[in-house]
Amino acid sequence: MSGRLLRTAGAILFFITAGDVRADDDRLFVSRPGQVRVLHDLNGDGDFFEFNEVRLYADGLPVGVTAMAAIGDDLFVLDPGNLRVIRLRDLNGDGDALDFGEVSIFAELPPGPPTRDYQGLTAGVGGGLFVADAASGRLLVVADLNDDDDALDLGEVRFIAEGLTAPRSIAIRQDGRLLVAQNLTAVPVRILRDRDGDGDYFSFAENISYAENFSPGTHLHSHDNLLSYLLRPTGGEILRLHDLTGDDDVLDFGEVTIYAGGLALAAVMTPGPAGVLYVAADDAAGTVYLVRDLNGDGDAMEFGEVLPVASGITQPRGMVLIGSAVLPECRRGDTDGNGAVNPADIGPFVSALLELLTPDELCRFDVNDDGVLDGRDVGAFVDLLLP
Repeated sequence: MSGRLLRTAGAILFFITAGDVRADDDRLFVSRPGQVRVLHDLNGDGDFFEFNEVRLYADGLPVGVTAMAAIGDDLFVLDPGNLRVIRLRDLNGDGDALDFGEVSIFAELPPGPPTRDYQGLTAGVGGGLFVADAASGRLLVVADLNDDDDALDLGEVRFIAEGLTAPRSIAIRQDGRLLVAQNLTAVPVRILRDRDGDGDYFSFAENISYAENFSPGTHLHSHDNLLSYLLRPTGGEILRLHDLTGDDDVLDFGEVTIYAGGLALAAVMTPGPAGVLYVAADDAAGTVYLVRDLNGDGDAMEFGEVLPVASGITQPRGMVLIGSAVLPECRRGDTDGNGAVNPADIGPFVSALLELLTPDELCRFDVNDDGVLDGRDVGAFVDLLLP
């Protein structure tokens, strides 16, 4: 727990610090109109107030860039106005993506009709990006299947779900299931499960209610298979969605509670290390908050549990943390990088086995975890495909 507990006669005082949540390589990225800023805690005091701890990472981007995601050290920014996903890569290791060739178009998103309103950008476990279309109520997956450093080829962008109501963001659980935040009070969050293993969520009962009957939120984060957090900017609060009964919903008593409040003009949220959350506010000061449960009571409502850790980040539109503490683990067998192991993974697996494809991430193909892709991986891969 961050913070030092001092016992005195008749009193217990907390001295709050933020240093325990910091890792040396953790960098917080925030997109705003036309650019991306990087926040790096250089002196290890848990905030970003000191000189050079907030810097320009990328500039000259479209004004309308919004959500962000990361796969490894690669950053991805959603550009909904131009129907595309932009990739930012620090190729020369100078700490920014301001040099030639470091900003590129990663994917072109399907145009209308119907009208498109792309929102939310989330990286799947082991690779692949998920995007929501609020206008049509559909989800799509973006994946570089042929390892040519983009997703501009046939079949690398495809719709995988429909029937949603104004989806805003997507969270990937550790088991590969998707949680989707909707702009709908009756069902503010849905859960998507690929029951038949065909790589999409179009079949019966694959897209069902997860939470019901409360004011919807925007940004959704899944901590694990049972615990998630939903940011509600209109109330300046974060909801805790805890599946206490393990029945794959939060419809039972006490499973939806207020986790944190007092986040005026909260705009975007992203997870940090050690279970903390970062929230950027769309206020005049450009405040970034650190939110954490210091006393283990299941909320962040006590003194010092919501702390400002940066300022000057005005008009935040997306946020993501890159660091060893929060990188998603590789999902073995998920060769197409969409967060699930299903028959859609067979083609890339066979191609890699026949050396027709060179994987950029061996662990997804090295199913038996012996450090080599060969015939001995076939049996382990088949075991993952079987129910």
